[in-house]
Amino acid sequence: MLEFDLDSIIKKGSLKSFSVASTDRYYDHTTFKIESLSDYIQLVETLSFSFSKNPGGDLLYRGMADSQWWLLPSILRNSGKNRKTYALEHDLAVSFLSEMPDLFSNTNHNFEKLSKMQHFGIPTRLLDFTQNPLVALYFVCAEHPSKQGRVVFTRSWLSHFDEPIVECISSLFLIPYLLNMPLDGWLEKSNLSVSDYLFKVYTDLHDTSPLFVKPIYLDRRMEAQKSVFLLFHNYIRDTADIKYYHYGGKGEKNLAHLSEDLEEIYKEQIQAPTLSFGSSPCFVVDKMSFERLADFYRAKSNWEEGESFSQKFDRAVASRFVLEDDIEPLELKDIWFNFASILIPAKKKRKLLMELQYIGIDEAYIYPDVEHIAKRVKKHFY
Repeated sequence: MLEFDLDSIIKKGSLKSFSVASTDRYYDHTTFKIESLSDYIQLVETLSFSFSKNPGGDLLYRGMADSQWWLLPSILRNSGKNRKTYALEHDLAVSFLSEMPDLFSNTNHNFEKLSKMQHFGIPTRLLDFTQNPLVALYFVCAEHPSKQGRVVFTRSWLSHFDEPIVECISSLFLIPYLLNMPLDGWLEKSNLSVSDYLFKVYTDLHDTSPLFVKPIYLDRRMEAQKSVFLLFHNYIRDTADIKYYHYGGKGEKNLAHLSEDLEEIYKEQIQAPTLSFGSSPCFVVDKMSFERLADFYRAKSNWEEGESFSQKFDRAVASRFVLEDDIEPLELKDIWFNFASILIPAKKKRKLLMELQYIGIDEAYIYPDVEHIAKRVKKHFY
């Protein structure tokens, strides 16, 4: 986990001068603070050098002009519950697709469609990151001069836009109503199993959770910004909750072997439910509950000879999981352990913006179109 790696680097002394205590519960993770561009470059250079010694993916950055902003995709930001409103994603996407059919005529993958919509300002389930730390710093300093800014960074392997799981999640915008859609049937169209999907999105086994995807660069802007997208998936619910509560905690026959463990597996959801039906909590899958569920099945001995664990797991949970209609935000524990922050004081933003300009990172670099380049030329003479 990034948190432990950073702790080791800080203890060696090279970053102690930049390390500060976090005062934000949402961003309760390793936090640094810089005062100048040279500070920032020294910090990033030290991190890059330290991580280059042990493979573990790319360093990815997101610059935010206000340090209080959360890591939410645009489709979630206007929702009071931090989840999308009913069918909003579908309606936005289909409306834009119908208005601009030529824009998508040569688009072969749903992730490409999503990234095009994101590129042109349509709210989606994608969140922009960059592989260039200077681009992230520019976005921090370019707006809200009176607000403290934040560069959030993480380390992750990048998925490709044409991978089955990426295409599978990206296709969800095509479905207007997917409440309680069986997970097995949805995944089958992409030749994915339930274990393939759940282990990819709910474990850190391969450093691909959360799911970062490198898109096809549509134009010079995306290329200049070294764009990467964080792809958000939907909540997954374990329908054992209905049978469990309906049978007063005793469980149906096919769940009798599980019923006495459900309270332990989903204890956080029972105590503080993410979703509910009536007064009963839904058993929403998260990283912790999935780890307990997987451990429960690993410990079982009545498996057929020659089966892999994935085959055993898929057979045991067949037709049990469903998709919910809500997009799942990042779990707090992910933010605490797999991300870190660099704070930029409001009073330093203007100076940092000038220093970035001196090394060629300006508005025309970030947005290399005719309008912004003309603006830079005019500014030089006027």
